[in-house]
Amino acid sequence: MKRSFMLLGILLLAGCTLAPKYERAPGEVPPEYRFQNLQGQPQAELNTLADLAWWEIFDDRELQGLIRTALTQNYDVLLAAARVAEARALVGVSRSLWLPQVGGTYLFQRQRLSQVSFPPLTPGAPHTGNINQFNLDLFWEIDLFGRLRSLTEAARAEFFATEWARRAVFSTVVADVAQAYFELRTLDQQLEISQATLKLYEASRRLVVMRFERGMVSRQDVAQVDALVHTAGAKIPELRRQIAQKENQICILLGINPKPISRGRALPNLVVRATVPAGLPSNLLERRPDIRQAEEVLVAANYRIGAARAEFFPRISLTGLFGRQSLALSDLFTGPAKIWSIGPTVTLPIFTSGRNYFNLQATKALKEQTLVFYQFTVRQAFREVADGLIAHAEFREFRKEQEALVKSYLDYSQLANLRYKGGIESYLAVLDADRQLFTAQLDLAAVQRDQLLTIVQLYKALGGGWETSDRPQRAAIPISGPDSHTGK
Repeated sequence: MKRSFMLLGILLLAGCTLAPKYERAPGEVPPEYRFQNLQGQPQAELNTLADLAWWEIFDDRELQGLIRTALTQNYDVLLAAARVAEARALVGVSRSLWLPQVGGTYLFQRQRLSQVSFPPLTPGAPHTGNINQFNLDLFWEIDLFGRLRSLTEAARAEFFATEWARRAVFSTVVADVAQAYFELRTLDQQLEISQATLKLYEASRRLVVMRFERGMVSRQDVAQVDALVHTAGAKIPELRRQIAQKENQICILLGINPKPISRGRALPNLVVRATVPAGLPSNLLERRPDIRQAEEVLVAANYRIGAARAEFFPRISLTGLFGRQSLALSDLFTGPAKIWSIGPTVTLPIFTSGRNYFNLQATKALKEQTLVFYQFTVRQAFREVADGLIAHAEFREFRKEQEALVKSYLDYSQLANLRYKGGIESYLAVLDADRQLFTAQLDLAAVQRDQLLTIVQLYKALGGGWETSDRPQRAAIPISGPDSHTGK
């Protein structure tokens, strides 16, 4: 009876762990983001931009199709999924050590005994013979001080870290595809501007040549308009090269061979949200996959301290053997051939030359490293949101000014052409106006692109983009969820 109570007590104690209690320590969290008041609406009335799924942000069917393809075929996505599967399996490996391990062995051995051994052989006994043996071996480590439990909790935290890393890959792929698509549409827009400008320059050249043939202008005017034509003409093949290379880049993101990419809305028609709600900074700790990943790595390091502490205490294991042994194979499964043994084994670390001590110090130092990296990740996230907010706010003003600049150069060009045709102005003024108008139109396309990219980068910085519309909910696993040990 006493032995039964002792065994029950050991099994109850086996559920404990020597790991320090985990407490979230992201450092100081600001009450609001810097520059969030530039969005023009009270923060309390707004949900975060990241609460919207990516298909609600990027309202372009072709872009949505590209993102869906990338989320299923992108090589980084596939690699991240494989890492999650590996980490899940390692949790199972770690949990299996909690349970008894049973193995079977069969041994056949032919041997010759010494004739001059001590004690001497019985007269007439054979010097050679066979041994047949079949064993069932039992090994069960009773996790009295939580070493195995701590290692399993660490493996589980690492599994959740890989899961959050996979979601971070989703967010990155969504942002990368959207950015590449917006850059592609910008190049398309600039190519259209260059082609339209080239036609206008060629028409101007025909007019100047006609006036030159009539002796109304000098050869210098013809050379100047030729320079305009060649400036626009040289831009076209360069843009075509960039477009083809950008399409190839998108194909790699999609996990397919290089081919043309279908287009949706033109660059000026792509929607940009007028206001961008950022939410609360404290919510960023929950939404950003990279922050959650860094925290799970920290949790794993915390549990490894518990496993290192347990190394100072005895290990208790239950070992057993049941089998049969006989000289003749025909007697192996008879009653007299039966053998068995069972009993506890206690291993006590008496002197390890400091190995356990330094191993504990190393695990504590590793936790400090992961804590610093976690806090750095949080700070970096706040910086990215602040950068995105100021960029989005200022690019709205930048775009308005650039549009006004294009209109001014357009008026300047029209007036210069009218004055030139009327003989009031030299062609140098027309040349200057048309050249600056062309540059301003190309710059406006770039500004429109950059304004769209501020949405992409801010959406990613706020922790959005890892939701997928066509994938099932996270599959259940035979362990508790990621929030079970972090108190979140």
